[in-house]
Amino acid sequence: MKDFIYAAVDADGIPQSGKIKANSQRQAIETLKARNFIVTKLEESNTISIGDTIAKFRGIPGNDKVVFTRQLGTMINAGLPINQGLRILAGQTENSFFAAIIQDLVQQIDGGTSLYEALKSHEKEFGRLYISLIKAGEASGNLDTMLEQLADTMESDGKFKGKVKGAMIYPAIILMVMVGVLAVMFLFVIPQLAALYADLDAELPFMTQMLINMSDFFVTYWWLALAIIVGTIWGLKRMARNDEVARNLAEAYLKAPVFGKLTTEVQLASFTRTLAMLLRSGIPLLEALDIAKGTLSNKLFQEALDECSKMVEKGKPLSVAIRSYPLFPPLLGEMLAVGEQTGKVDEVLAKIATYFENNASQKADNLASAIEPIVMVVLGVMIGFLVVSLIMPIYSLTSSF
Repeated sequence: MKDFIYAAVDADGIPQSGKIKANSQRQAIETLKARNFIVTKLEESNTISIGDTIAKFRGIPGNDKVVFTRQLGTMINAGLPINQGLRILAGQTENSFFAAIIQDLVQQIDGGTSLYEALKSHEKEFGRLYISLIKAGEASGNLDTMLEQLADTMESDGKFKGKVKGAMIYPAIILMVMVGVLAVMFLFVIPQLAALYADLDAELPFMTQMLINMSDFFVTYWWLALAIIVGTIWGLKRMARNDEVARNLAEAYLKAPVFGKLTTEVQLASFTRTLAMLLRSGIPLLEALDIAKGTLSNKLFQEALDECSKMVEKGKPLSVAIRSYPLFPPLLGEMLAVGEQTGKVDEVLAKIATYFENNASQKADNLASAIEPIVMVVLGVMIGFLVVSLIMPIYSLTSSF
């Protein structure tokens, strides 16, 4: 779609102006006429501001989406038409990229499109899960309630993921510190010591000479080292697109000490919480499984759900399908069987999701304490090796006098 700048007069004779998205100038005029505007000026906007570019790159922050969803639900519950509510939200949204999307939703709804159909054109920003639940809410006539429930779920999910990510920050910071220490040593400290040893014509031990040679390489060919790092990251991302490589990486990640169990709990919590919400909304099981699969990041879990869906399609209960894969804990299959017998699968899944979330939160809390001694040992050995290797020649020189 293109951006058009317009000036117009509304039905009350009040001047109006702004920006509108449309495929053509004619479509823009028709959209404005649908708002009872008399267009006085309309021209295509060819300018792209730096702020808009940054906002588009950042996308829609999770908290902005929660606020948008909750406020829209409140407005609809109060009897406000959807397009009018969206127009208000577009005016108060600070993120220019998100505001433009909301304005586009307004235009589509003004033209007679449902909220679900309008959101489908922005699936990348809202996600299939969000859009499917909006569709279910419109079909049941309880869109305001669905929006409120969706906002609650997104908010709690954001807090849960934030806690898990927060636990991952500590190891990342330690790693960055280690890299920073090494960079300072190899680029600044070692070259100065190397110059000192050269002036003294000192005979250097093998380890010291090796460190000096490495330092010379990084100082002279820092750009090559940087290119190797960037190339390695790019190559790994390219390789990860291959199914077999992605499968092996997923398996290795699940088997990794400390992180593996946390990843498993997070994947299970995401799957069960999403499936519970979809089934509660009246979405068929097969479609719900397909949507829930899209919320998972691990290749092994995605493939396991694919196979479970095939078994369900052939008439097998979900509990039987789940129990066929060791990737899923026995508890999940047993609890699903109870839910199928009582006709309360969605309620059972919601309780299991809470169980997995609590487990993941506990593991996230323990992550820092589990990693800290390992990091301290590695950091101590690394610094000790550097200090001994670099100070040894000085000790030898002072001993010779």
